[in-house]
Amino acid sequence: MTVTQSGLITPNHAAMWSTTGVIVDGGPMPTGRVIVSGRGLNFNTTADQPIAIPQYITAFRIANIIITNASISLTTAQGGFYPAASKGGTPIVANSQAYSALTTSAGLMTATLAAFGSGTRFSSANLGAIGGLLAIWFSLTTAQGAAATADIFFVLDNLS
Repeated sequence: MTVTQSGLITPNHAAMWSTTGVIVDGGPMPTGRVIVSGRGLNFNTTADQPIAIPQYITAFRIANIIITNASISLTTAQGGFYPAASKGGTPIVANSQAYSALTTSAGLMTATLAAFGSGTRFSSANLGAIGGLLAIWFSLTTAQGAAATADIFFVLDNLS
């Protein structure tokens, strides 16, 4: 995937994805608990969809992964979260995670963290990177079978 930067990232500001492959200035860095998001992710593909972690976070713990704002009822989509591309590494969320609880855009669900996801201090030692940023890869095992999107929010404890 090619990453294009739109403008400059101000020192002590977060980098954020504005669209696939485009990173922009995300505003001042929060401290403590941080929310990182992937918006409008495609639930009708089994391709890798990396979610970049802001550059100022060099170590963190995953508190929750929240999925919401589904464009349609996600009756079929299943898949997990990984520390590397191509479903690489020990799963953070199992590849069998179902998203069928998301029946409307107002619904939300929390993904079930695997032992690795809930009991690991994440850093460059155990995560891949994209465009120089640490990342977590969302990758479905079974696509929805129709055009479908949803938003994914990572609630992280910044251990940097």
